[in-house]
Amino acid sequence: MEIAVSPLDHTARIEVRYAETDAMAIVHHAVYPVWFEQARTEIMRVHGVPFSEIEDAGYHSPLLSLEVEYIKPCRYGDFADVHVTFGRIDRLRFKFFYEVTVNGELRTKGSTTHIFTYHDKPCRELPPKLMKTFFNSEPKA
Repeated sequence: MEIAVSPLDHTARIEVRYAETDAMAIVHHAVYPVWFEQARTEIMRVHGVPFSEIEDAGYHSPLLSLEVEYIKPCRYGDFADVHVTFGRIDRLRFKFFYEVTVNGELRTKGSTTHIFTYHDKPCRELPPKLMKTFFNSEPKA
């Protein structure tokens, strides 16, 4: 499957909080998807297409799938960098790719696949501002 990846990316810096760890001071596995969501929210906002604006226009982006590969744990006190990129699978589906590093060392990677809905019905295209910003193209008529 060929994915059109946007040239725009972002890295969210997250300080590992004590509440995110287990008794061994290791980040709990359920925290990584929350960090993915933070990075996903930030990439949209820093590039001028905040999710709140998209939702105000009647769009939503439900999650279809989540994949996480745990390579090495993050620990309390680490600063985790969550690098995110964005790609289109087809006219309906899109995907975010994540890499979590600490001091440049890969710790976790993953992806989330979504669709956009417009007033609760699947869209045939991504929202126009998102298409223009991330893929430098206009939706097809």
